[in-house]
Amino acid sequence: MSKINVIGAACVDLLIENVDKEKFFSGSYKTGRMSTYLGGDALNETLVLKKLNNDVKLITVLGNDFYGEYIINKLKENGIEYNENIYKKDIDTYISLVFIDNDGERSFVGSENGSVRMLDIDDIKIDDDCEIVSYASLFISKLMNEEKLEVLFRSIKERDIKLFVDCSTPKNNEKARDLKYLKHIDYFFCNEKEAKILCDYDDILHCEKILKECGIKNVIIKCSSKGCLFNGKMYKPEKDIVCIDSTGAGDSFVAGFIDSMNKNTNIEEALKNANKCGLNACLYTGATEWLNHL
Repeated sequence: MSKINVIGAACVDLLIENVDKEKFFSGSYKTGRMSTYLGGDALNETLVLKKLNNDVKLITVLGNDFYGEYIINKLKENGIEYNENIYKKDIDTYISLVFIDNDGERSFVGSENGSVRMLDIDDIKIDDDCEIVSYASLFISKLMNEEKLEVLFRSIKERDIKLFVDCSTPKNNEKARDLKYLKHIDYFFCNEKEAKILCDYDDILHCEKILKECGIKNVIIKCSSKGCLFNGKMYKPEKDIVCIDSTGAGDSFVAGFIDSMNKNTNIEEALKNANKCGLNACLYTGATEWLNHL
C-alpha cells in the first residue's frame, strides 16, 4: 500500500542526440550518441518521487516481453511498488524514439498500439490507504475515454483523495469546456501548447481562466524556461541554464510539486521546487538522469 499512486505511461526511451531535422530524412545519416533510458510520464514521476523519499506506487500496463521485463527489473532495483496486473496480454511494451535537436528540443515517434496507449479503467486499482493520486498521462491512452475518466476521477474524489492530473497534447482535439471530468481535479498541469489547444485560445492568461471555469481548483501552466503560470502570476526559475535535453522536464516539474505538497509545503514553495526539478531534468540526457547527480 502506498500513499501516492501514479497512474499512466511507462516505456523505454531510445534517445538520438544532435539531430538535424532538415537533414535527417535525406538518406543515410550519422548523428550523435544513441542511448536507452526509462521513460513515460508516470514512470518518470514515480522515479522522481521515490528518489525524493516519497511512499509511491506505479500503476501502468506493459507487454510481457523483453522491454517490459527490463522496466520491471528497474522498478525492483529502485524499490518501487507496482500493480499486480502490470502485464497485459497481446500488447507490446511501448518504445519511444526521441529525436533531440541541437537546442535540446524533442520530437517523438512511437507505436499507435503500444502499451502506453492501452491502459484501461479495469487496470487501475487505487490503494486503500492512498492519499494522493497523480494521473500522469491524460490523453495518452486511447481506451480511457471521457466516460471512463469521469467514473475514475469521481471515485477518487468520493474517497477524499487529492487528484493531480498532468496533460499531454489532446489526441482528438478535445476542448476543455466539453470535459465534465475536469471539475474533479485538484491540481491540473499543462504546458502552453496544450493549454492553447484545450481552450482554443492563444492567450495563456485567458486559458487559465477557462480551465478554472471548468471547475479545476488549481491550474498550473508550464512555460518551459520561463517557469510556470499560477493564479495569473509567473513563477520564474531561480537561474538560467543551457538545456541539454528537455525530455521528462515536465514530469520532473510535476513530481517536484507533488513532493512538496505531500510534505505539507505551501503552493508557492511547491512551485519553486517544481521549477527546480524541471530545470535539473534539462541538464542531462535522459528523462530522470538528473536523479543520479543529486
